[in-house]
Amino acid sequence: MTEVPLYDKFQPINNYNLLSNILILFVATTFAFLVGSGFYGYGSDFYVAYYKSNLVWGSIFDRYGYFVATFTVLNTHLGVHIVTFILTVTVGLLLREFSIFKREYSIIFFIFIYIISIHTWPIIMSTSNAMRQGLAMSFMFLALITSYHKKYIWMLIFSFVAIFMHKSGIVLIAIIFFSVFSNYILAKFSYKSKLFLHLMFGLALLTISFIYLSINILEYQFIAGMPSKIIHSDFRWAFIIISILYIILAFFFEKILENPINITLFYYSFISQSILMNGLNWEYERLGMMMLIPYILSYGMILNRPSYKIYLIIIFLFLLFLTIYQGMYASFK
Repeated sequence: MTEVPLYDKFQPINNYNLLSNILILFVATTFAFLVGSGFYGYGSDFYVAYYKSNLVWGSIFDRYGYFVATFTVLNTHLGVHIVTFILTVTVGLLLREFSIFKREYSIIFFIFIYIISIHTWPIIMSTSNAMRQGLAMSFMFLALITSYHKKYIWMLIFSFVAIFMHKSGIVLIAIIFFSVFSNYILAKFSYKSKLFLHLMFGLALLTISFIYLSINILEYQFIAGMPSKIIHSDFRWAFIIISILYIILAFFFEKILENPINITLFYYSFISQSILMNGLNWEYERLGMMMLIPYILSYGMILNRPSYKIYLIIIFLFLLFLTIYQGMYASFK
């Protein structure tokens, strides 16, 4: 059998990357213009703070996020445009990364899922409402992608930016770093050994984070015990099921623990429960919102290619329906 030249093997990926880059930039620019112009309306947080010009509030882990979100030049508010553009680009890159994992190079399928995904509540809410979290989420996505490709300098850069956009970035970036480290030290272990050690690490992280939050709960008592109101309904049980099921699937599918992206979700599935156990309902759902799309994409990794496409279409359409049904767009004015 004639061997296929190496450059021919990479040609589909190169062509796909080039065209998808153009489409990602086009969609991100268009969406940023629409959101920034008020086409979709603005969330309550925008009218509380983000409408202001070049605002610098909060701790060192917040103030730069505020500044970017409220960036204004010559009385022109550009913050919403910037946040939406960055977030939309990074969502596109993350979606493309998982499509390449599955060797799915259909541009039509990619653009269909891409446009639906940016209209679901984890993204649309972060464009003009939870804007600082949207920025942290964006650079967290980039840190995830670069961690997979072992581009650690870029991972450090994106991580550094993420933690200064919003406090949530500190938690998520710490998990990414630990995931990269554990993936490296356990690389040569058998899967059963890796699974056991990852479970031990996960339980240890759960215990440590629970104790830390318990000791420092006074810092969060103004919000601890508050009802969950991310969009309308209480989605804590949904996030609990997503996390626990992800851990269970690691016992049956080796792909769950084969790269830093999945390992990050695996460890997050443990650590996030400590937040909920300490009564930090609001934080738990906000973090769940930030991790929802990576979870959706990672769950699809256990499916074959045809099932993967059907799964993504169904799950993102359902998420869009849920977004509309829960009044996400109706609450934007």
